[in-house]
Amino acid sequence: MATETITDRVAANQSAFRAANESIEDQADRVARDLELLPFICECPRANCTQIVRLKRHEYENVRRRGTTFLVAPGHETVDVDGVAVARVGHRFDRYSLMVKIGDAAEKAVQLDPRGG
Repeated sequence: MATETITDRVAANQSAFRAANESIEDQADRVARDLELLPFICECPRANCTQIVRLKRHEYENVRRRGTTFLVAPGHETVDVDGVAVARVGHRFDRYSLMVKIGDAAEKAVQLDPRGG
């Protein structure tokens, strides 16, 4: 039961960051198409994280290609929360890391994906 509670909490937190990032991309498409790097919010499981990660549009779209992948700031690569494995590092880039949800956290991430998984 504790595993579900932890993955639910992590999924809800990261889903909120992801929804905010979707809005950032939508707004940038409307008013700032000439910006090369867009400011996205780190999608790590830290509820109080306010780190900004700057990505090109195609980099963000690469992250969003799957419902199980999230972007995080360098140094925010969290693979377990309270002893429960929730993710693995998919790839590290200069400006961000691509995290891949695993297990129950992956299922919940897909369910909460605003793009439908």
